[in-house]
Amino acid sequence: MQRLDFSHHSEPPDLLRRFVPTPFKAMYSVVDVQILVQTNDITLLPAFPLEPNLATPQEKTFEWKLVRDADVRDQLESPVTLNCKSLTVVHMGPACLLALDQEQQELLGFIGAGIDTRAYQEFVVPFMQRMTEKAFSRHQPPDMVHRNVGSIYG
Repeated sequence: MQRLDFSHHSEPPDLLRRFVPTPFKAMYSVVDVQILVQTNDITLLPAFPLEPNLATPQEKTFEWKLVRDADVRDQLESPVTLNCKSLTVVHMGPACLLALDQEQQELLGFIGAGIDTRAYQEFVVPFMQRMTEKAFSRHQPPDMVHRNVGSIYG
């Protein structure tokens, strides 16, 4: 078994991958909300129509930071959702962990390498979209909600 030597590092290791660079960026406009997606894997950019003007973010802008975890090869499991005030965490097994902070208007996702493009685009992306829409609908008065978000399961 290989032993890791951390004695040469000035800072602790980033075991949670919080500081993974996310150089790929795209802006999307989905149901009156702009979504800025940042990721370390270009295949994690959703298949939404791109927003033509990246330079002028609107009032309703949500940020998704999606990190591909190359070390996780598991498949998606049934979602387990935990809600606490303005934080929603969805665990889909080791393959996928999503955390949405309504106050910060951010969604952080760790997506395992075992999730293929089809499962990601057909299940995970719509799931994140519904989470985002639901977060915005909670901040609006009932007469301002544009459409029913529906169940997070589809």
